[in-house]
Amino acid sequence: MKTDFNKIKYILYCRKSSEDKERQVLSLGSQVSEMQRLAGNLGLEITKTITESKSAKKPNNRPFFDEMINLIKRYGERQKYGILCWKIDRLSRNPIDSATIQWLLQQGKLQVIQTMERQYLPSDNVLLFSVESGMANQYILDLSKNVKRGNRTKLEQGGWPGLAPIGYLNANCKIIINEEYRHYIKQIFELYVNKRKSFKQIEKIMHENGMRTPGGRKYFSSTYHRIINNPFYCGIMARNGKTYVGNHEPVISKELFDQAQAILHKKQQPKFKKHFFAFRGVMNCSNCGCILTGEKVKKKIKATNTIKIYNYYRCTNGKRQCEAHKKYLKEEKIVEMTAEIFKTLEYDEKLINMVYKFKKTKYKSKNDYLDNAKQSVEKQIILNKQKQDRLLDSYLAGLTPQAIYENKVKDLQNEEVALTAQSGNLSKKTPKGHTALELVKNEFLTANNAGKRFIELEKEDKSKILNKLLWNLKIEDNKIANFSLKEPYSWMQKTPKKGDFTSVSGCWDSNPGSHAPKACALSQLGHTPYCALF
Repeated sequence: MKTDFNKIKYILYCRKSSEDKERQVLSLGSQVSEMQRLAGNLGLEITKTITESKSAKKPNNRPFFDEMINLIKRYGERQKYGILCWKIDRLSRNPIDSATIQWLLQQGKLQVIQTMERQYLPSDNVLLFSVESGMANQYILDLSKNVKRGNRTKLEQGGWPGLAPIGYLNANCKIIINEEYRHYIKQIFELYVNKRKSFKQIEKIMHENGMRTPGGRKYFSSTYHRIINNPFYCGIMARNGKTYVGNHEPVISKELFDQAQAILHKKQQPKFKKHFFAFRGVMNCSNCGCILTGEKVKKKIKATNTIKIYNYYRCTNGKRQCEAHKKYLKEEKIVEMTAEIFKTLEYDEKLINMVYKFKKTKYKSKNDYLDNAKQSVEKQIILNKQKQDRLLDSYLAGLTPQAIYENKVKDLQNEEVALTAQSGNLSKKTPKGHTALELVKNEFLTANNAGKRFIELEKEDKSKILNKLLWNLKIEDNKIANFSLKEPYSWMQKTPKKGDFTSVSGCWDSNPGSHAPKACALSQLGHTPYCALF
């Protein structure tokens, strides 16, 4: 039974994709006009025209195409439908959509597909349609490979295969700096690294400084985050997990970019704090365990008729069950109480320097002994090798019998192995050097000066000392209820402070004996038992 093509309702489908090479050949408007002319010549009725600017390489990516297919699926048994399109690859470039169209043809729900070149009917050999749709799919695969290969080659040659980032321009297949933005990009990195500004703060500062999009709009904090995270600005291009050296001119140095990454990826960017409190995060409420937060309170001085601002701390009452949050602790008072804690770490500074010089001399003496011993062993190794050479010459000259030669060589080789092992052991015993000794001295001096200078320090320096020496500072009734010193300072606190030279230097010895606490303060510095070095 022949199909009456004049009774078929045709849907004209035209598609364009930006990835298509044919975009320079035929636009959507041209497809519509050409297919309408063809329909007129063949006497075909077009009931609906669909135009779509979408890629066909993935299924479920074209809403108008899916709508057309659903229409044919639903009413194809009652109504004869046909599709008009420029080429079969306008309908599909992926195997899923191709199979759907082919199945509709075989079921008879789709009566015909009419292109500029030929008709596709349900009675046709399915092989022809499969080959042509497969060719369309293969074209997409080849195109993707060619594009990726071209992009990779361009990257390897130092070019950038895409739109230039903010601060650069695409010009004559090259990337050049947009001079209008050069100083903006530098300022963004300097604000982030040197001034430690947050992205929200950078957004505000750069907007005030006049940085705008090409359309005159504001850049938001997410844009500044992308700029900070983009190595393009230091001359490195990142693509698909790989990095390439670019031919474009860097705006910033690699060192500045690395500093920005250290802050960004280690999450060291500081949160914006309107006010700085030295004891923030250090103190806890002894009653409920919540931290004490800082507040600034203005008070009027009647004598001078001036306003003075004081720092106070109170419990945050995070558990909603503590009455201590109603009590305020003045910062000056907690500074005085903390300074008294640090005074328990004070040593006689002259005694510290005296022990340091004594240990330095002792270290040098031990080091000299080990150096001399190692040099002696190395000389013996050289003599041993000379003996082996002379013995070999004697054997080759026929002056030494083979049996005697083999026994002597074996003895000398065994001696060489023993000497090499001895040399290695001496190398391991070599003291770590003056670095560890300097570290010990500096830690003692830090603890020694903390109590004397804490009250006089600026608030930033106070915070550094607190975080270095102290933790678990509990407050009850505006007084220090409990505290813990960090190691090694907790051990320094237990060490005799006003003993004689022998008792103090004993803490620096490998065998401190009865003069030192159970675990010497110096042995707690880092992971190395420093006492064992002396």
